[in-house]
Amino acid sequence: MMKFVRTVNGFNEQAGRWIALLILPLIFVVMYEVILRKVFEAPTAWAFEVTVYLYGAHFMLGMAYTLLHDRHVRIDIIVIQFPRKVQLWLRIITFLVIFVPFVGVLGFASVEYAIKSWVEWEHSWSAWKPPLYPYKTVMPVAVIMLLVQGVSNFIRDIYRLKGKDI
Repeated sequence: MMKFVRTVNGFNEQAGRWIALLILPLIFVVMYEVILRKVFEAPTAWAFEVTVYLYGAHFMLGMAYTLLHDRHVRIDIIVIQFPRKVQLWLRIITFLVIFVPFVGVLGFASVEYAIKSWVEWEHSWSAWKPPLYPYKTVMPVAVIMLLVQGVSNFIRDIYRLKGKDI
């Protein structure tokens, strides 16, 4: 189990560092569009969609890395008042009652969504008409990464509850 946790954490650590680099082409595309639009009065037909796709991929693929480092937004004003053991029990319970069902349904739906897009060779409705199936494939990949990281965190919390740290 400890090897699984270390492997998943290591993978999501490295993946997160690479995924963070998606911000660079996003910045380039936005700057390119702004210069063309404002300076040369010649906007592109593709830049808006590319920024949406890059930002969406950056956001979704970063979920597992964010969970690894426990940086998702939450309000824990009351929970931080409890002893560490109670906090761990609450994390374990919320993982089983909220995280697994939510991410499971999201994963199932996103796989169906991506498969349907691939079967139909779906393209955007815009004038540029880029293919959507690669982008829609990012969703199930991101959700699977998130689920596996959640399982890793769950196992880590169980070990911490027993007094061991991974």
